[in-house]
Parts: sequence; C-alpha cells; structure tokens
Amino acid sequence: MPTKSRDLTRWNIASVALGGIAWAAALLLRLLGAVTLDDLDMILLLAVLVIVPLVLPLVPSLYSNSLVGSLSRTAIMSQPFAALFGSIALFAQRGLAITAVAAIIWLLYTALLGMLGLAAGAQMLRERRIQLAEVSLALALVYLPIGGLWLALARMGIRPLGFSQTIVLLTAVHFHFITLTALIVTGRTGLAIHATHATHATHATHATHATHATQRCIVRQIYRVAAVGMLVCPLLVAAGITLTQITSLHAPKSVAALHAPESGAAVLLACSLVIIAILSLRFVVPATAGMLARVLLAISGSSVLLTMALATAYAVGSATGAFTITVAQMVATHGWLNALAFGLCGVFGWRLRMAQQS
Repeated sequence: MPTKSRDLTRWNIASVALGGIAWAAALLLRLLGAVTLDDLDMILLLAVLVIVPLVLPLVPSLYSNSLVGSLSRTAIMSQPFAALFGSIALFAQRGLAITAVAAIIWLLYTALLGMLGLAAGAQMLRERRIQLAEVSLALALVYLPIGGLWLALARMGIRPLGFSQTIVLLTAVHFHFITLTALIVTGRTGLAIHATHATHATHATHATHATHATQRCIVRQIYRVAAVGMLVCPLLVAAGITLTQITSLHAPKSVAALHAPESGAAVLLACSLVIIAILSLRFVVPATAGMLARVLLAISGSSVLLTMALATAYAVGSATGAFTITVAQMVATHGWLNALAFGLCGVFGWRLRMAQQS
C-alpha cells in the first residue's frame, strides 16, 4: 500500500484511470445490450468509479492536521476497493444479500469521507477561520453519506415513506452529484476568486486601488449569497420532496401546490449554482493557465446555464401544473448533462488546475 504523498497521488491517478476505463466498458456493454443498467445506475456508477476519486485530493490539500491527513490517506488507499463494492451493488440484482452487503460497504466508505469532511470543519473551528469556500468543500464530503445511504436503500429494495424506486435512486444521485461536485466547484471557485483578487490588489496602482476594492467587495458579496444557497438548498430540496410525498398521502396527487416547497427550493438551488458558474466563467477560467483545464472548466460552467434552466422549468411545471416535463426526460437531459458536462468536466478541470499550481 502506498503511504508517501507522491505514491498516494500516483495511486489516486491510477484509480481514476482504471475507474474511467471500467465505466466506459460498462457503457459499451450497456449499448450492446449485455447489461441492463439504466440511466440512473450509469450516472451513479460514474460517481462511484470516477467522480469520487477525482474529488478526494481537492479538500484535504488545504489542511495540515494529522487527523485530516490520516483520514485522507485511508480514503485514497481504500477507494478502489470501495468502488469495486459500489459497482457490485449496482450490477447485482436488487434485493440479493450480496447486493446489500456491497451497498453497505460503499455506505461505510462514504461515512469515512463524511468523517474527513467533519475533521476539516473541526480544524476550521479550532483555527477560528470560517470561510464559506472551505465550508463548502468540507460539507461536500459531509453530505456524501446521505447519498450512500439512499444508494443502499435503493439496492436493497427499500422504499421509505412509499417513495418510488426511481425517486430513491434520484435522491442517491442528488447527493452524489449536486452536494458533492457542485459544492466542490463552489468551494474551489471561492478560493480561486480570493487568490485572483489578492494578486490584482498587490499589483494595483494607488489610483485604481479604490475602484478594484469596491469591485472585489461586490464580487465577494455575490459569492457569499450564492455559496450560502449552495450549502442549504440541497437539503431544502430533499426536505421539500419529503414534504410533498407525506402530504400527497393525504391529498389528491393532482394538486400542483403540493410541489411548491420542493419547486421553490429547486429554483433557489438553480439560481445559486448559475451565479457560481458565472463567477467561474468570469474570474476562474481566464486565470487558468493550462488549455485543457481552461476548456474543461468552461464546459462545466457553461453547461450549468442549460441544466439549471431545465431544472427550473421542471420545478415551475410541477408547481403550477402549466406544463409537464417527465422524470425520464429530466434524467435523459438534465441528469446526463449534470453528470458529464458539469460534474465530470468540472472536477477533472479543477484537478488539472490544482496540479498546475502545485
């Protein structure tokens, strides 16, 4: 097992590469009809095999705490084995004992990542430096076990509160992507904006310093509003969906007003992420040196404008009943764009950007 920093990096890169090859092979087998994974299964498999190992070094690199370092090393070393069990959980037939065991092992691994996020948050508290960017990075990992739990419930065939199997899987996807990739992007964007503004402030002349200071203050305030939205809205969306389900048991399912809480939270989440994307396109992408990293971050930020427009349209349609976008249509468009264009390109772009700066 690798223990040194350089060896851990190589181990992680190899895991990302092997995970990418395995996911591409699964996609090919699906296209050939050799496996029966549906869209949501494939998106979750992408998270298990590729997104999680890509994300792993993006949070602990900020901290020197021994506990954070120990948890980070354990997480990186055990990730390929946890991904194997997570993959088995998705490939094996729902409800079997092996499926349940494999899903629980993946859940335990996400709990380890949640502990890593909590350790990072604890260090922030000890050092009395609470920055929304760093909080976003830490909470990205803290939220992940919720996704692991819902994945386990889905693979065991458990449907809490009478949710459909699709909704259970969608919840797992929600907490593997929006609260993971989106919060990672939110945190890294905030740190990059701060670093860019600090550099510009150092080289600014006295005549332009006041103007630049005002601009920086406005940008920071905009970022704070969006970051707070990103921190709380994923839970609000989940709470809204739960409230809709509970209420629908005692009211006609055709009542569009039942969807108002979840739709409102979804619109707020979409607006917050769009703002983060615009800030990234304006301040982060132009300041990124490597061409590939710049292109990937530009694709990620630009795709948000489309995916969040789809999410907003779905939420408004559900709340008003004026039109209908089906869940299947959302998965085929919003789901895949979020997974590939926003999530995969985003975290891969940030990995390349971070490597260029190290």
